[in-house]
Amino acid sequence: MPANPAPLELALDACRDQDSAGFHRLRQDIAPSMLATADSFLDDARQSEDVVHDTLLLAWLNARRFRSDGTPPGPWLFAILGSRLHNQLEALGKGQPTAARQVPARLQGQALWSRSRELEPRPPGPSLDGRLTESLSAQLAAPRLPRTPTGERVHPPLYDVRLRRKMLTSRLAYRTKMSFQHGLGRPLEEWLFRRWLAQRAGSRWLEAQGLPRRSIEAALGERLDLAVNPGQLVRCLSYPAAFPDRVERRKASNLFLWSGDWDLPCQYLADSGRTRFIRDLWSHRLDPSRSETCRQLEQQLEQERPLRSHHKGMLLDSRERILEYLRLYLLYMENMACFGFDRHEGKDRLGVTIDRHGGIIKTNKGLHRLAMAQVLGLSEVTVRVRSVHRQWWERHAGDARGRDALERIARALPECVPA
Repeated sequence: MPANPAPLELALDACRDQDSAGFHRLRQDIAPSMLATADSFLDDARQSEDVVHDTLLLAWLNARRFRSDGTPPGPWLFAILGSRLHNQLEALGKGQPTAARQVPARLQGQALWSRSRELEPRPPGPSLDGRLTESLSAQLAAPRLPRTPTGERVHPPLYDVRLRRKMLTSRLAYRTKMSFQHGLGRPLEEWLFRRWLAQRAGSRWLEAQGLPRRSIEAALGERLDLAVNPGQLVRCLSYPAAFPDRVERRKASNLFLWSGDWDLPCQYLADSGRTRFIRDLWSHRLDPSRSETCRQLEQQLEQERPLRSHHKGMLLDSRERILEYLRLYLLYMENMACFGFDRHEGKDRLGVTIDRHGGIIKTNKGLHRLAMAQVLGLSEVTVRVRSVHRQWWERHAGDARGRDALERIARALPECVPA
């Protein structure tokens, strides 16, 4: 019989507080019923263990979401299991075609929770217990390790102490840069922007320069967010082609108005390396070691030039780390498949720019997450407008200036469509 709701609720509350006791309680109380349920759909006990491992880890990572929709703990947990099972069956060619990311009725939380009551629980074996212990240890170790230059936590199994000095140096440089920006740069931008809003002296000069992007983001906030179908986003910006001059390229990232022909060079998202990587990995999710990405990373390893990134805090200097790296991305995708696109996850919003015709073009922020949403077939993601073409601005602002112009632009943004 599956665990009672009350202990499960307490376990999820503990997980939300990052208390390892909650995870151990879930493993003890719910894993046997989940294994039995997975066994009833899958022929391979090892695949059932893979599914349950990912389900419990996703429950730990998303415990904060529990209670948000009023679903009882049992069906909530088994909804995660159903999403993970759906992807497993789909990869095996046993899933039934459904609408984008729609889990079949038989795999939905309440249905699986009820089904589990009719099955004999199967306790986790030493292999699954060991994997769960390792995964939890990695989650708990992350806060004790150096952070990436921009402040994100590293994934402990991929971290190597040889990265420490470079990470700390880069982190210090980044924090110094941000301190200068917040202490001097941003106040100056805000002072100039307020003068532009009120159309005081110097406002025309500031608009001719391109207007400070961060000030407009602060003023408009979520009005810059657009809901779009990720499958309809087909173009992305090539910064070297759009801004051949490096000085102009760096300057553009701080401005909201972009002049010139930067929107004419065309690069397609389907051809990007990130999209190929995500598509390759997802198509080999049953065995990521057979992916082209794995082959390339192993080749780099054989040539004694393993993938190293102090910006991500990882060094892939062994086959085990390469596979862990690939499994980590697969877990990100399982998380998105189950809980949908979360615009607050990741260090950056999905950035876009608006071309001269009002078309939405993807920038270089959040390309991995966009590729995941496209490969998974999500119907909607939220993107943040980072800049617009000056011609589009002038057409929609018309004769308005300052605050009135900004209001007209905000009202016009929802009319933009993927280019």
